Amino acid sequence: MKINSDFVWAIILLGLATAAFLLGMKKGSINAEDQLEKRIEEIRILENKNQQLSEELRSRGVYSYPQANIISKMQDSIAMVLITLNGKDPIQNLKVRRKVHYDYSLSKDTLYSQDVKFTDLGTLKPHNPSAFEIPLPGKEAAVHLEYEANRKQWHQYIWLRKPGNGTIKSFWVITNNNSVIIDRHIDPGFPTNKEGEVVLLKDRSINYADLEMNSIFSPKG
Repeated sequence: MKINSDFVWAIILLGLATAAFLLGMKKGSINAEDQLEKRIEEIRILENKNQQLSEELRSRGVYSYPQANIISKMQDSIAMVLITLNGKDPIQNLKVRRKVHYDYSLSKDTLYSQDVKFTDLGTLKPHNPSAFEIPLPGKEAAVHLEYEANRKQWHQYIWLRKPGNGTIKSFWVITNNNSVIIDRHIDPGFPTNKEGEVVLLKDRSINYADLEMNSIFSPKG
């Protein structure tokens, strides 16, 4: 029986197409497995890094702690102080005493002698911040926040300046109850003196770059 050559070629091409399809599926399966293993490895590396960071923080005695950030409102005569939780463990029975001193760069005396207020914040949780406003009648203010919760204590020292462009710039340092720095921040463009230092008092200034974590920070006042 004579077999049509076109029919033979059709069978061969169908076989080749099927083989190519099966090989493609196998290759795709291998690639998917490789991608999955790669993602699992990346997740494992991130988990290890997070664990190392957590252990490093705990070795320094740093767990969850409150952190205030400054938010400019529409008018620059009022600053919004937003207190958030830095960490994942809620802080219960958190209380804060805030002291404000205006025109600090003109003063050689003790800071934070004006406008003392006390607030019970209750439990500070992730994504559940507390806030309050600070009036800024002048161009600057120094704020001292003293946090206390279940025999733990933190201090946050905040300096606010209005550079004149309708915004409020801040520089702050957070310490534990031993005055050891556990966090710090300075806004880009925060006004400094001719030496590039932040003025803490008329007779005292400091270079932000010189502040190191785990160093002692005891401002006058």
